[in-house]
Amino acid sequence: MVSIITSPERIHEEPKILRELLQAGAGSILLRKPGWSVQEYAALLDSIDPDCYPGIRISQYPELCSKYGLGGVHVGETVRATLTSRQMEYFNRQHWHTSTSIHTPAMIPVLGNIWDTLLLGPVFNSISKPGYSSRIKADTRLDKTGSTARIIALGGVDHTNVHLLRQMHFDGAALLGAIWQQPARAIINYHRIQAIWNHYALVP
Repeated sequence: MVSIITSPERIHEEPKILRELLQAGAGSILLRKPGWSVQEYAALLDSIDPDCYPGIRISQYPELCSKYGLGGVHVGETVRATLTSRQMEYFNRQHWHTSTSIHTPAMIPVLGNIWDTLLLGPVFNSISKPGYSSRIKADTRLDKTGSTARIIALGGVDHTNVHLLRQMHFDGAALLGAIWQQPARAIINYHRIQAIWNHYALVP
């Protein structure tokens, strides 16, 4: 599965690009705009084709997940530390897809039966954040024993290295810089990376 994380910045024709990415086969789109108000998120969602809502997951404002019928919620590491069991139970009762961020494989057995998806990274040196370097060793082979979560690689993933994630036993990748550094080529670049990911699924 190859998914998308939105740029933290405003992108020209972003609603159109997001729709086309989902149509191109993106596993999901994480709507993450740090510093945005709930009103700014709502305004962006209002400009997106409602047919896209099930494929969108949102960070920060779970109330918008209910309002727009989105596919799920993402909780960052800092917010996760303050999340109550009642809140988590509420997410599950809504049948929302739930994801959270981790920075070390050691957290997989800790959180792998609580969350549907764990975003682990940075796996490679970040494209969108210069100086944000990999924290995962190149010879890593993830041990997912006892975990039911999908482990998704985040950080620096592009067409030159996505194939390595198969060797590291990731279940998928989340793209940010590889897509949004050149928004006009977002769909072309997505197809290229997706094709490589799919090809290596077929290689023993």
